[in-house]
Amino acid sequence: MKQNAKGLTVPRWVFGLLALLSVGIGLYAFAFYGSLDNVQDTPFAEDKGSLPDEWHIFLWAHAVSAGTAILIGWLQFVKRFRRRTAAVHRVIGYIYSVMLLIAGLTGLYLAFYANGGLIGQVGFAALSVAWLYTLLRGLKSIIVDRRPLEHGQWMLRNYALTCAAIMLRIYVPIAAAFGVSDTNDSFTVIAWLCWVPNLLVAEMLIRSKNSSNYRRVNPPLAR
Repeated sequence: MKQNAKGLTVPRWVFGLLALLSVGIGLYAFAFYGSLDNVQDTPFAEDKGSLPDEWHIFLWAHAVSAGTAILIGWLQFVKRFRRRTAAVHRVIGYIYSVMLLIAGLTGLYLAFYANGGLIGQVGFAALSVAWLYTLLRGLKSIIVDRRPLEHGQWMLRNYALTCAAIMLRIYVPIAAAFGVSDTNDSFTVIAWLCWVPNLLVAEMLIRSKNSSNYRRVNPPLAR
């Protein structure tokens, strides 16, 4: 079993797969969107048709910032790494937070141009709001309140939302395999499916750990 930075236990193979997918999506973002000059030539931008010039700038900023966040974020949940290199953990945390702030704000703008109609747009906008909210709660819990356990829980929720980038790229081809290849149709569901289950899983992990800690502190009375 693998423990993350705040003691939440997940199977090693699950954590390893998460790390692999996170690195893959991060590198993908840089490969296709790393240069602002090439953004307009990406298949995603071409499929969108005519859009304001600033849309391409926001897309580039979103892809690079979110790509950086998902690329480095999983390292924060490696308990041994955090304990042995606390200074590096903080530096990565600062970088992650700045990237998340950029990604969340640009994501709000891009949501208004998302496929999937109003339902899809609201879904992606809600993701950005939740992304920013969990980040701010995570920062407040460690900077203002000095509560590392609470900080870890909020950042777990936050990274679960970051992993929407992974789930999005899994669900799109699955939808296409079932004959729904037009994202104007599939995004009415995927805009929510890519992040709501992630958040529920994070919440389950947090509640499971809290329950385990309670039982340890308050063992049942002997009969």
